[in-house]
Amino acid sequence: MSSSSYFKLTVILISSLIIWILRDFLLLIICSLVIANIVCNLCNQIQKGLKIPRSLALFFVLTVITLIVFTIFILVLPPFIKEFNEILVDIPNGLSRINILVNTNLNKLNRLFYGEESDNVFDLFNLINGVVAIPDAATIAKAIQESFKNLINIAGNLGSGLLKLIFVLVVSLMISIEPKQYKENILLIIPKNYRNKFRIILDKCNIALSNWTFSMAISSLSVGLLSLIVLSILDVKYVVSNALIAMVLNVIPNIGPVISGIFPISIALLDNFWKPLAVLGAYVVIQNIESYIIMPSIMKKKANLLPGLTLISQFGFTFIFGPLGLILSLPLAVVIQVLIKETIKDI
Repeated sequence: MSSSSYFKLTVILISSLIIWILRDFLLLIICSLVIANIVCNLCNQIQKGLKIPRSLALFFVLTVITLIVFTIFILVLPPFIKEFNEILVDIPNGLSRINILVNTNLNKLNRLFYGEESDNVFDLFNLINGVVAIPDAATIAKAIQESFKNLINIAGNLGSGLLKLIFVLVVSLMISIEPKQYKENILLIIPKNYRNKFRIILDKCNIALSNWTFSMAISSLSVGLLSLIVLSILDVKYVVSNALIAMVLNVIPNIGPVISGIFPISIALLDNFWKPLAVLGAYVVIQNIESYIIMPSIMKKKANLLPGLTLISQFGFTFIFGPLGLILSLPLAVVIQVLIKETIKDI
């Protein structure tokens, strides 16, 4: 290798090391860019629709978002937190009910085959417990609570949460006020011969990210509404909280729907044996409706992600950034896919 090749390799390695060290700060910037993208696109749509100045449209968008957030924190969040804590307590009770149901039916089978006076010759949970210790309900409840606290505790992932949140909001607002100026400043670091091409790529990334945001919003609202209707019909406890969980976790493909189904199924176990099966079937139907009816109907607005890239981005960004990286994995995957396509196109 020539000296220039060694120099380039050294620069790449040092740059990679710097990026790795500053990954938490970069995550803040990524959050700011995603939020600014949503605000700017809403602002542009209102500006075009109402024929008003951009400053007035931006003020309208920020006011509406502020009112929505304020309403969520005052009216929605307190009862949701209360019900969510109750759900975390009831889940181990549902698992204990599985234990009782299985052992009861095993006892019936033993008496059927070996007589009324026979002992329980086959105890499934005792057999499993002989290999792996099964925790009690209190231990399961504590483990579940700690897991979800770690998952939703953004402050733990970013450091001191309040300052980081303020930083994200301020940067998002600054970018939203003058997005074109920030884009042109970024282009200054690109060689002149590639600036026009890179400007086009940035515009396509913006369109793809906007389409993904629109698709996810419609999809999540639909899943939340369908879950609310189904759980109300089945008379499952904590209907609103379970519907909100399904709506929020729908943003995370593959993993999110599975996690959201655990809560209502476990709660349904406390009523009778058939209800969790009905909830499971209902959630499968809802996900199929979302995948084959709702999403195809808005496919023209959707950034069609490659399944392999989606899975890689989920695991990769979760490993690098933690739980918040999992939430941001899809918008990042959307942008990366556009960058790859546009780069390969010129090769």
